[in-house]
Amino acid sequence: MKCRNGNFVKRVSVNSKFQETIEAWNRKAETSKKYQVDDLQFFIFNNGIAFITIYLSYQNKDVDKIYQFINPGYVQDKSEDINLIQDALLNALEEKVFGCIQKKSGVTLSWFTQDEKTKRYIIKEAYRLNIASLPNRFEDNEIPKRIAYNGHRLVDLTRDFRDASEEDVEYATGAKDVDDEHYGWGCAITSQEISYAYGPGPGKTKPRDKKGLWERSEDDLLLTMIVMYQKYTCMIFNEKIHQRFTSEERRLKGEASLRDLKREALEFISYGTLAPSQISRWNNVCETYRSLRKQNGVNEALEEISQKITLLNEEQDRIDGERESRVSMIITAFGLISIIAAALQTLDYISTGNPLMIAGFLVTCVAMILFFLALRFDEIRRRRKQKDR
Repeated sequence: MKCRNGNFVKRVSVNSKFQETIEAWNRKAETSKKYQVDDLQFFIFNNGIAFITIYLSYQNKDVDKIYQFINPGYVQDKSEDINLIQDALLNALEEKVFGCIQKKSGVTLSWFTQDEKTKRYIIKEAYRLNIASLPNRFEDNEIPKRIAYNGHRLVDLTRDFRDASEEDVEYATGAKDVDDEHYGWGCAITSQEISYAYGPGPGKTKPRDKKGLWERSEDDLLLTMIVMYQKYTCMIFNEKIHQRFTSEERRLKGEASLRDLKREALEFISYGTLAPSQISRWNNVCETYRSLRKQNGVNEALEEISQKITLLNEEQDRIDGERESRVSMIITAFGLISIIAAALQTLDYISTGNPLMIAGFLVTCVAMILFFLALRFDEIRRRRKQKDR
């Protein structure tokens, strides 16, 4: 991304383990056979964050199965059978896919959870990219918006479903075609999901089949992954900075760890993020990306990191000040020792009773007193002149 050296992200297809994974899932949960999985991919970013994408295909009449599988908006699932299916899928991915990725890329993967208990919420908390294929293009851009919203709520696309309480939904649509004067697509963007509704291409009457829909979603998936990368990287940096100020062990590591953390944060803000205008020359794609960032809290998280970098700078200044104070104290101590040594040596000379030594000492003292008096008099005269002006 931008001018970063090396591979920013590796996109790994694990279809070589696809069939083994599905069979392991079906063995662990017999009822999982009613779900159709068509593709598995990994996105591994160079900062250690990775995402697995699972392509579940279904017909509109079977949308309730997907709704029951995810049960969006609720913490508890409606049946233990669903819990069993979800756990079986995660275990199959760990057994068959994680090891394959480690062999291919040398990367050890683990779930981004606090503990084993929270692993059961992975599928529920996963960000969803929902894509619907419609038989016709759209005369009014409100039509694909409504269909995309239904896709977001995982309900029948033909249903007239509205929810006035959900105010955090933003929409984007394609431009109207100048030939047929219809719209080709629309999407609904929320903090849990981005849902697309696609009609046939310009001049076409047949809707996209499953393969065509997947090919069309490739760019949408990449756009979503970029935003997810930014979101979770912000979370990691905020956690690191929080630990830096709360963990006594990290405080003891001092200046080196602080400087490294600040450099990493600044590099991420500079090279790990993209403004909407840098994503595409098409305005609707830029608006989709802008809404994705907004709904996932990326803008607020980046602002929070910037504010915390200010705290890191203050902490750096404090450490520098303490170091300078220690150096000043050492210099002062050596200066005092030198003065004491010089005074003792002078007394030693005077104690000899040599008139020349005594006269020289008195002349030096008088000269120093006159010098300081002259400086003081000159300072008083300057202040009087400034006051008269």
